[in-house]
Formats: sequence, structure tokens, C-alpha cells
Amino acid sequence: MSITIKRPVERKKLSQTVEEELELMIRQGEIAEGDALPSERDLMAAFGVGRPSIRDALSALARKGLVKISSGERTRVTRPSADTIISELSGMSKDFLSQPNGLKYFDQLRKFFESSLVRYAAEHATEEQIKELEEALELNSKAVENDNQFKKTDINFHRVIASIPGNPIFLAIHQALVDWVIDSRQLKTTKSDLNERSYKDHVAIFECIKKGDVEGADKHLSNHIDYVFDQYYTE
Repeated sequence: MSITIKRPVERKKLSQTVEEELELMIRQGEIAEGDALPSERDLMAAFGVGRPSIRDALSALARKGLVKISSGERTRVTRPSADTIISELSGMSKDFLSQPNGLKYFDQLRKFFESSLVRYAAEHATEEQIKELEEALELNSKAVENDNQFKKTDINFHRVIASIPGNPIFLAIHQALVDWVIDSRQLKTTKSDLNERSYKDHVAIFECIKKGDVEGADKHLSNHIDYVFDQYYTE
């Protein structure tokens, strides 16, 4: 079988080579978390490359959460957090949102994700967590007539639910869905109508969580997300 090459294979950038070598050393434990990397000058000598290649490599590692770059200090090895993991997906996610049905698929993701969260909350939330959720609901109530404030308190209400399992990845996913989806929507109806209905849905969800009604919390959450999705254009 013959293969026709339409364009020559690009050579790997020097910065990519440096990035891969340093990443391998970090992941294999040759450079431990908290350790400072050699100076830029020493790295240039070790790899035989110029300063731009070193800086590009370090920037790429920083985006992966493997190093922390501080002005005036040596770059240090760090451990990736939930936020850095989600951040790596942001570019791809926003591209996906622009595709046909992209927003619909992300709302379906949110529905599956938050369904699990409210079920967990209804079964496991402590009195202290329920109190925090009640305070978030109260702030939401006071903001119904203020669109910008309502949006913030709406997000916070759902964030408190996402915090109940105590898993930082859940909070990172919640924030990512806020960043990726909410600002991409175009509203069909008036915000005041949506705010009032959303608040009532939040009350119903809260009451179910407070009573430990797992199925009720899931049902109200599902209806809430379906209603909100229907109020926005999907194309």
C-alpha cells in the first residue's frame, strides 16, 4: 500500500522536547513536588536551547498544573488541582459548544451531574450544610428583581449543593459548566419570569433536601433544568 504525503511532517518544536523531558522527570519523581527547578540559564545549558524555548516549555507545564511560575522566584514543581484539570478542557469545550446541539449536550451533562448531587445532598447533607443552603436560598429570594444579582445567587445556590459531597472535582466541574454554558445562552423570555420560576424551583429542591426526600429532590431538579433550558435558544 502506498501513502501520498501531502505535506512534510513538521519537526517537533524545541520547547515541546524540553516540556516532555521535564514532565517525565516530574511524573517519575526525579523532581519532587515543592522542589525548585534549575534556573533558566541552567536549563538552557542542559537542553542546549535558547531562553524562549525554556519559557514556552515552562508555560506549558504551568497550564498543566505541574509547575508554578512566580515573578522573581525559581519555578517550583506543584501538583495539578481539580481547577487545572478542568482548565485544560476549557478550550475544547468551548469549541464543542459552537457545534450543532452543543449547548443541548452540555445541558444534558449538567442534568446528569446535578441529579447525582441533589440525590446525595438529600441523603447525606448535615444540619450545617442544610443551613448554608438555606442561607443561599434566602439570598436568592432577595435578588429576584435584580437580574445580575439573581444570576450570582442562582449560581451560588447550585454551588452549595455541589460542595456537599466534599469533593473538589465536583466544585470545579460546577464552575466549569457555569463558565462554559451560562454565558453562551440567549434568553427567549423575560428575565423576571425566569427568575421567579427558578426561585420557586430552588425552594422545592431545598425542601426535599431538608426532608431527605431523594426522589423528590431529583424530580424537582430535573424539572427545573428542563424548564430553564426551554427558555433559551439552542442554536
